[in-house]
Amino acid sequence: MPSFYRKKIAIFTLLAILIPNLAFGAEVNYDKIISDSDAENYQSMTMPEIRDFLRSQNSYLKDFKYSGNNPSPSQIKSDPEKKYVQTRSASEIIYNAAQEAKINPQFLLVLLQKEQGLIEYSNPSERGVNFAMGYYCYDGNYCNVKYKGFGKQVRGAALQFRWYLDNIYSYNWQPNKPACADDPNTLLPCTSRGTVVTPANKITAAMYIYTPHLHGNKLFFSLWNKYGFGGLIDEGDDIPIGSLGFLPDGALVKAKDGEEGTIYLIANGQKRAFSSMTSLISRFDPDKVLSVDQDELDKYDDGSLIAHANYSLLEDSKSNKYLIDGLNKRLIVSDEAFRQLGFNPMEIEGANSSDLAAYANGDDLTESSTPFAELWQDMDTETVYLVKDAKKRRIIDQLIIDANFPDMKIKEVTAKTLSDLETGAPVKLADGTLFKKALDPRVYVISNGERRLIPDGTTFDKLGYDWTQIYTISNKILNFHKLGSTIVSQE
Repeated sequence: MPSFYRKKIAIFTLLAILIPNLAFGAEVNYDKIISDSDAENYQSMTMPEIRDFLRSQNSYLKDFKYSGNNPSPSQIKSDPEKKYVQTRSASEIIYNAAQEAKINPQFLLVLLQKEQGLIEYSNPSERGVNFAMGYYCYDGNYCNVKYKGFGKQVRGAALQFRWYLDNIYSYNWQPNKPACADDPNTLLPCTSRGTVVTPANKITAAMYIYTPHLHGNKLFFSLWNKYGFGGLIDEGDDIPIGSLGFLPDGALVKAKDGEEGTIYLIANGQKRAFSSMTSLISRFDPDKVLSVDQDELDKYDDGSLIAHANYSLLEDSKSNKYLIDGLNKRLIVSDEAFRQLGFNPMEIEGANSSDLAAYANGDDLTESSTPFAELWQDMDTETVYLVKDAKKRRIIDQLIIDANFPDMKIKEVTAKTLSDLETGAPVKLADGTLFKKALDPRVYVISNGERRLIPDGTTFDKLGYDWTQIYTISNKILNFHKLGSTIVSQE
């Protein structure tokens, strides 16, 4: 076994004050940091895509070059034992290491940020570059100089994880076996310092071998989600093909030869009729209504009627007032809140319990609430956010603005104004959005925030989609949306 495969423990060594705040709303599952499928998806990024990612982050690595033994895939295939010493860019080194070890290059990119901040830092320390992956670094900040050098670190860490995945059952950290994190001894029982973790898969066990601490693996998870990586479904966790029904949740549909004007929203396995065009167009783009066979619609039970326009004001028999927000009703907590929010008493509609039951309960509205969404742009960084209810949600790409908010104006604000807002999860493409990658024929539709594959042209046409409405997107946006089940007709 090569020496760089030998058992070691690398720990997270960056000071907490150097780590950016990564609050994106997703809760960490310490038993399953990412899926095995994601970890081994070594074809997730091409070399140019890695280069473009480094540039998008203004990373020090975007122009970095390293001279050393970093063989390309073809060189490894030709003679895996030979040394190929030459100067390569960081993107080449990351790509080559990923291909050789059959490890996702996205995984390696996150490690580079987690360990030494090299993805986002434009001026890292020399030591940070030389020990980029924390590979063969130990408690007390000691690192073995034998593994000094950017290329050695990236290739060594990639091959180390390949070794872990292939030999995971020879370590104390194993799938489905409890062990102690943050503890000098991983064996049970934990000391008062330790926390029991039971890895659900091989990659999570491997990550605890590499970094046996909750904090380091939480940071990895936060970065993974921040960059919009991943999206493959792990074997064993897959949703059976077609189990969610042929018509995707979030679809707007009508029968080809059905009752004139009846349009439905597919939601939670039911079809919910709109009572009028006003109740539809106040929420959704009518151009996204699909014409489908009546037989397909008949497979769905009728849900509650969507009878009110978005932002309608309703009042029940007890004088409780509500704002209809999407498919939710939001209680206005007081008359003063009603006044402060600028609502007009003349617009209030009476509603019975059946009317109100059609809408789920949303967050209450107080004097300080901001229930109407706006787009705000940081004047310095030009980053755009969706702002609503005193919460900002980053928009990672202009295409999401084009697809979701084509008519919404953008307001420039200061960084201070934005800093006063709570941070929520980044904005995803809206349900019903069709997209594909360049040079890739596969077409997906967004449903409940996930991308579902439309397997062929026959299925696409049967769903009533329009080929001219397909967006061509980047790998960044694709991976930002988790992969859901393939759409298959249920005969």
